[in-house]
Amino acid sequence: MARAAAARRPAPRYEDEPPRVVRPRRNASAAGREAEAARARAVRLFFVAVVCLAVLGVGRVALSFAVVQKSLQTDAIKIQERQLVAENADLAAEVTRLGSTTRIRWIAESQLGLVPAERPVYLTVHPGSGRASGGAGR
Repeated sequence: MARAAAARRPAPRYEDEPPRVVRPRRNASAAGREAEAARARAVRLFFVAVVCLAVLGVGRVALSFAVVQKSLQTDAIKIQERQLVAENADLAAEVTRLGSTTRIRWIAESQLGLVPAERPVYLTVHPGSGRASGGAGR
């Protein structure tokens, strides 16, 4: 209790000390409320800024991921295209080989027993007869 009484007493003044100027005090509760409101606004603004930066960072990462995925898909399609072009060239070469007249003649002679004609034979169709004659071009 002695401390509480000593704390309430004004401090002793010395002769060479200038007199204290007492200013009227603002309402402490209003100043405290304003300071608290300003602090709350600053905290809210900081929180909003942090959230915005986090959203932007996540968006950037997601965009980079999407670009990498599309790049991989494009590379896979290019590889598939090259394979199909090579297969198409192989098939075109095989069509050319199978359609050659030399091969067709060889198959006709060796497997089908056909012989080349010594001279061409022309068939003539007479109107109204309905039959073809085997003459040598009348």
